[in-house]
Amino acid sequence: MPRGKRSFLLTCLVTLGSTNAQTIEVGGSVVAANSDNVSPAQASIAGAVGPAQYQLTQSVLDDLKSKKLSNSSIFDFGPSGKVYSSGMCKPAPGDTDWPTADTWETLNVLTGNALLSTVPIGAACYQGEHYNAERCTEILDRWSDPHLHAEDPTSVMNPLYQGATCMPQNAATGGSCEIGGSASYSVNVSTVAQVQLAVNFARNTGVRLLVHNTGHDYLGKSTGANALSIWTRNLRTIDFIEKYSSPSSSWTGSAFKLGAGVQVWELLAAAHEHGVSVLSGECPTVGVAGGYIAGGGMGPLSSKHGLAVDHVLSLDVVTPDGTFVTADEKTNTNLFWALRGGGGGTFGVVTSVTVRTLPKMKVAGLTLSISIGPNGDVSEDLFWEAITGWWRRFPKYVEQGSYAYSIILPTPDGGLSWALTPWMVPDMTLDQFKDMTADLRAEWERIGFNVNLSYFETENFYDAWTTHFPDDTVGVPNLRTASRLIPRENWENPTLLEDTVSFIQRAVRNGSSLIGYNIRAAPVADAPPSATVPIWRDTTMFAIVGTMWDATLPDLEVDIVNERITKEWTASLRSLTPGGGTYSNEADVMDPDFQQAFYGYDNYQRLRTIKHEVDPWGLFYAPTGVASEDWTVTDQAGYVLKQTGKLCRK
Repeated sequence: MPRGKRSFLLTCLVTLGSTNAQTIEVGGSVVAANSDNVSPAQASIAGAVGPAQYQLTQSVLDDLKSKKLSNSSIFDFGPSGKVYSSGMCKPAPGDTDWPTADTWETLNVLTGNALLSTVPIGAACYQGEHYNAERCTEILDRWSDPHLHAEDPTSVMNPLYQGATCMPQNAATGGSCEIGGSASYSVNVSTVAQVQLAVNFARNTGVRLLVHNTGHDYLGKSTGANALSIWTRNLRTIDFIEKYSSPSSSWTGSAFKLGAGVQVWELLAAAHEHGVSVLSGECPTVGVAGGYIAGGGMGPLSSKHGLAVDHVLSLDVVTPDGTFVTADEKTNTNLFWALRGGGGGTFGVVTSVTVRTLPKMKVAGLTLSISIGPNGDVSEDLFWEAITGWWRRFPKYVEQGSYAYSIILPTPDGGLSWALTPWMVPDMTLDQFKDMTADLRAEWERIGFNVNLSYFETENFYDAWTTHFPDDTVGVPNLRTASRLIPRENWENPTLLEDTVSFIQRAVRNGSSLIGYNIRAAPVADAPPSATVPIWRDTTMFAIVGTMWDATLPDLEVDIVNERITKEWTASLRSLTPGGGTYSNEADVMDPDFQQAFYGYDNYQRLRTIKHEVDPWGLFYAPTGVASEDWTVTDQAGYVLKQTGKLCRK
């Protein structure tokens, strides 16, 4: 078989001599298996074929066995694998069933020296072998910058779920640096074969497995103690396809094929370069092909053009048995349905996704920013009257494609701040936008709500996105949020509308922040069905509530703050929207009925069936993921599901 069709592993066959010294075969010569020799071998192959062609096959595994590779069976494809029954926990370092150092080194060599032993990002600030004063200064300066965390194999942008066990800010005040809920090892993947090796290794050894992309994660799905993590950030290819026909011929046009590590800012820049638009998220560091699409994928174009899942043409995925498959409308159709809205880290590892494009479009809108209270721009009573008038018009705005990103925050002086950054409508000129908002502006003028409105109009979405969306701030360990999609019924029913508005005012006055979107997921006529929670199509507002707490509070008081989030604020939202749901990518990890809220009961039953078919071992676990209720994590705080303990079968 030609080299390009064989796995790159044939250049890295490991032999174990009597001294257990590991070697590889490079260019016909047997040399020591170390980073100096393995890396050039990988580079020489990478120059000959593309990474997608590096695939693990049964013939490669047979070759490994013929070379008498120790422990070669741990890389076998399914149906082999360790099955956990009730009460059994996945191993941790020091347990008898934890892989030996030689076993980990075998994985390292076969992946081309891609295995990374976790060093928490904050370790550079603590005295010891990883101390680096210059790096520490950089980390402290950039701690709230999401790009810093996306560049690290295990750092997560919400440290709460990792346990905040190595915060660089605490180094100078006697804090400690522990690995906490971070994975023990990561494989820095750049090929499909590396993903397959990691999947087979974890399934056959029983080690906890997780998928980590950029760390832009609000529920702790991409972190976990005692785990092997597949770090997909460096699968970053972006291929523009000028003419693409879907397998069912339901759509023909241009498309992008994206590696799993491509972030929103990279995709939007590529789309702008090619003169097209694309459905993506708002935050620049979100991984498009990762948890974003797995959760449905909402964004600034959604009210006009639907969700990201509506634009997916195919996905390449390594399934839990280690096979590499393509899922689309004609092939692996159950998987194609489940991977689009059925939750991240659950059904396999997506290595690439192909998405269709949208035409270049004008965008118009406005921004505003005010303070509220005795010393602010407007009084609180006037503010609530004005914003309620805006909310009442949400149904007609969203029908025209409106996307509004509104943030109400309590301020230290007891007042509030309100930022509308931005309110925009795609496929609309500024004159059309002003016509759409004329009656609202007239009402605001009548009641004396005279604030500065900064209008804008751009020739394309990219310019609107780069200019008018706020920077994303991350890295806060004492913050948690929850959310709910509020349907049109809450506007059509006068009593429900009054109750909804009253709840929002009450929650804000009781200390909650409110991120309120005017958004829906517009139906896309030729999009195949997906596992996305159905309420998206009838949504008028997406509301996120939550709060920070004093990091010095004792645990019992932290419990009280967090119980308010789930048992008061989110419970009120649930009672206002019976049978509804939420956007699973930005939701309450402690939602007591996540099966309905994140997926819808009918979807969930089908998702569980698919999960059992493709992953009978329970290899992929993610909090609030499909079948996650079959597992528990030990050593939990009362108020939130952290990932710092052992993962055990219930």
